[in-house]
Amino acid sequence: MLAALAARLPGAIVTAVDVEEQRRALAEALGVGFAGPEHAPTDADVVFHASATSAGLDAAIRCAGLEAPIVELGWYGDRPATVELGGAFHSRRLRILSSQVGQISPSRRPRWSFRRRLEAALGLLALPALDALVAEEIAFETAARTLPKALAAEARALAPVICYPQI
Repeated sequence: MLAALAARLPGAIVTAVDVEEQRRALAEALGVGFAGPEHAPTDADVVFHASATSAGLDAAIRCAGLEAPIVELGWYGDRPATVELGGAFHSRRLRILSSQVGQISPSRRPRWSFRRRLEAALGLLALPALDALVAEEIAFETAARTLPKALAAEARALAPVICYPQI
């Protein structure tokens, strides 16, 4: 989703880097380029990393251009991460920034109220291209049984959607 939104920025060149080749069609449907880690760009202005893996973070470091920020979006939970901080990390003067979706940074809070954030998020739901991200719909009543399989490490789909009953 982030790649699709970034690709809408004027002048942006966006490449999704993924180890899963079958996601190429999805990236193209979202209007972004695609590359495997071995063919990833090496001079990106900003890198967003979302795999929550050490190998992915190392690939993000290799993608970042001079003084580029790398925004870490992945949640590692209780898994430790090892990161290659030699070579490109120091010579390119890179920065790794953490992201946390539950809060807005203090400098933006006065302008981004809960209502404004909600309206922006609901507005994004109207973008037809983002429908490609929905892997499957799961009924709320069956979520306890079916959601663990949909979210398992070996699952290849992206975003299951939980459908709540109409009130």
